[in-house]
Amino acid sequence: MAAAAENGDGDDEQLALEVTVLSAESLRNRSSPLLPGRRLRPYVILSFPAAACNRGQLAPIYRTRVDEGGAHHPTWHDTLRAPMDASFLRGGEQGRGKAGGAAVHVSVLSKRPLRGPARLGWCEIPSCDIVDGLWPPSVRRRLSYALRHPCHGGHSHGVIHMAVRLLGPHLERLARPSPRPAPEPGWYVTAIGIPAAAPAAAFLLPESGTHVPYWRR
Repeated sequence: MAAAAENGDGDDEQLALEVTVLSAESLRNRSSPLLPGRRLRPYVILSFPAAACNRGQLAPIYRTRVDEGGAHHPTWHDTLRAPMDASFLRGGEQGRGKAGGAAVHVSVLSKRPLRGPARLGWCEIPSCDIVDGLWPPSVRRRLSYALRHPCHGGHSHGVIHMAVRLLGPHLERLARPSPRPAPEPGWYVTAIGIPAAAPAAAFLLPESGTHVPYWRR
């Protein structure tokens, strides 16, 4: 059973975005070229636009458990439910693809002893990917994204698989989002969404933000 939202205001009209991080494949630690055989201990961090989920407060950060045995092909099946404002589906005031815009930032990291985590890659889930082609938006859909390089944003190694859906009353009243733009030339066909430039928030760690323990096994 999913955990209830902290600091809830009791508003029954509040929407929620459910994200299940399923698995990843072909991960590689490009930050340690001298130690390519080092065992990966991957986990995932998600962060949301503050204006879309917390009404101007600090954006919460969610993380999965560490997969100790999956290495380059981890499996999590961890699920979160984050409160979400309807403005997220309309692309936000700043527009899709800009820093702080309507997208969920997904970072894949590997836990390391005595050091900070190794950054394996990142991607974004734009709002239009959540309901594009499906109505009502409560239908769960699976999304797969090729990961971007953690430093310069170019192609990285690995693909992450997730399932998303919206929860809440009166979802049929929500306006459909704008159509998803055409894919970038040369980008992996496994990427349904098109990641934008990585903002600093894409790699926030639980210690540096508001960590909300919503994850369940």
